[in-house]
Amino acid sequence: MFGPSHRLIKIFSLVLLAVLFYFFARVEFLLWNWGLFKNKPTLDILWSFIVGLRFDMAAALSVAAPLLLLAFVPWPKSWNTYWASLTWVLFCILQLPFLILNLVDVEFINFVGRRFSYDSLFVVNEVPGKVWNFVSSYWLLFLINSLIVMFFVWSVRRLMQKNAEDLVWPGEAKTGRVKLWLSHVFLCFVALVMAVIGIRGGLQGKPISFVNANVFSAPLLNNLVLNSTFTFIKSYGAETLKQEKYFASKEEMLKHLNGSLQGSALDGHRPAKPQNVVLIILESFGEEYIGPVNGKTYTPFLDSLMSKSLVFKNAYANGRRSIEGVGAIVAGIPALMNEPFISSHFTANYFLGLGTLVAPHGYATSFFHGGHNGTMYFDSFMQSAGMEKYFGSREYGNSADDDGVWGIWDEPFLQWMIGQVDTMPQPFMTSVFTLSSHQPYKIPAQYKEMFPEGPIEILKTISYTDFALKKFFEEAEKKPWFKDTLFVITADHASMHYRSEWENDMGSYRIPLFLYHPSYQFPKTDVTKVVQQVDVLPTILDFLGIPEKDKNYLGSSLFIDGDKAAVNFIDGRYILFAKDYYVRWSPGHTEPQMFANEDREGENEIKEDRASSDQNARKQELTEKLKATIQYFNEGMWDNKLYYPSR
Repeated sequence: MFGPSHRLIKIFSLVLLAVLFYFFARVEFLLWNWGLFKNKPTLDILWSFIVGLRFDMAAALSVAAPLLLLAFVPWPKSWNTYWASLTWVLFCILQLPFLILNLVDVEFINFVGRRFSYDSLFVVNEVPGKVWNFVSSYWLLFLINSLIVMFFVWSVRRLMQKNAEDLVWPGEAKTGRVKLWLSHVFLCFVALVMAVIGIRGGLQGKPISFVNANVFSAPLLNNLVLNSTFTFIKSYGAETLKQEKYFASKEEMLKHLNGSLQGSALDGHRPAKPQNVVLIILESFGEEYIGPVNGKTYTPFLDSLMSKSLVFKNAYANGRRSIEGVGAIVAGIPALMNEPFISSHFTANYFLGLGTLVAPHGYATSFFHGGHNGTMYFDSFMQSAGMEKYFGSREYGNSADDDGVWGIWDEPFLQWMIGQVDTMPQPFMTSVFTLSSHQPYKIPAQYKEMFPEGPIEILKTISYTDFALKKFFEEAEKKPWFKDTLFVITADHASMHYRSEWENDMGSYRIPLFLYHPSYQFPKTDVTKVVQQVDVLPTILDFLGIPEKDKNYLGSSLFIDGDKAAVNFIDGRYILFAKDYYVRWSPGHTEPQMFANEDREGENEIKEDRASSDQNARKQELTEKLKATIQYFNEGMWDNKLYYPSR
């Protein structure tokens, strides 16, 4: 029998090699996105690399675990050559997909603001037919990553070919079958203990998870700490929702939610004539991109439109991905679980979409998106949300206006939309989700000089979409239905930052949200209160005077004032944003932490022993709001009961 020490040395050497390549991937992640990291403290960046080693070791050992167990098998020494060949092939098969995932995440992080996880697999459905466009758009990154992958394969094979048979534990030289077996078992036990400690990330009470990477207030630095292998493995098979029970009675829970507030400013002031609604969802338009900065603006048209609109100054997205933002806006369902509602098994639950609610009142309903039909399941989801018609690139029917990656350019698609809306009977409720302000940030060739590069790539496409909206409104103004139409303008989520004051939890969720009506004077309401995407649906119903018989208490009309809060969830951590404070909480891992809104970096927690009585009371109040939101949402998903009778 050939003892295990030689094989164990090889396996742990391969694990260290994988950790080295995770280090290379982290360096690439940093350098490729240097524009986002350049203002971060150097010590914080260095510390993220050190802390990241813990996650790299856990990831590499998790993937290599089957080979470690295989190395425990007491093969004859004459089989060692075959074992070495089999091991390097299997190691590459196991590790390469995850290494590639880390290398791809260098750019993919800019799509969703987080590392790739199991629930992100819905993106795979978007890839067919787009691979070449991605390669051509990111050819330099593709070339670098191809070289890294080839170097990895070469390194693994070279390491396995290296002779290490002299590196054996002296105990293996013992004579006698019993002593030899005891030596074998001892070595395997030591290796197993080391592997378990490494996979757990240490000797602490619980294995490391996403929350252990939250060592910085800036989400971007926390993503630098993590690696995509770890986030994918940890999210696979994870419990999506826990049946939390913080309140014994339904009434006690509901009173802490935004939906319990009453008294709309629209009461007695709604238009007498039935109104149309056009809901515009802007791709990746963080609030950071709106308005002038140092005398320069990338959104001159939206700036001018907002000057004539009812603008809510503290608006938050309910997710970080398009598939989450659209679900929150059109169905009133926030992204308070790992998997997007649209692609989860909960999508079969009973829910009341915007189309379902307005159609019985005589409204023609439709949804426009220039993306290829089937993108993020929007076409099938809109059918479930009660939208009578779906208009995508297939219905548009002119591939000459396709951007070659995602679908139809915003300008021609929005112009075509005007023609389609013109044929709809009034009143109508229609929505459009723009497309062009998305990776790889392409604009039509004829406008390349008109929209030059900004500090970050997305800004030129922000300007292009702003231009497309200007032309859309210029054409819409000519239509007879325009003067009787409410325009609701918001975004699906925020995106990458170019201003340091936005590189934090608050900046990662702030989006524009405003209402424009060409002939109606909005009643006075508090525009500084916290609002969110799930408020859009009840706001439209409120404006149209459509009562909510079955009410989702997570959102409320923008015209209802009160102490509102917005709640978000990412990688096991909840964040509640209120007008004065925000609260972070990772249930089961940390206690709720409260910070003043001025403390955007989250460096000065308001702790109970140093806080005033008013601050402690406020923390308790906001924690109750957060717990009520968690319990309401989780029960709503598991028990298929998201709605209660309206009070």
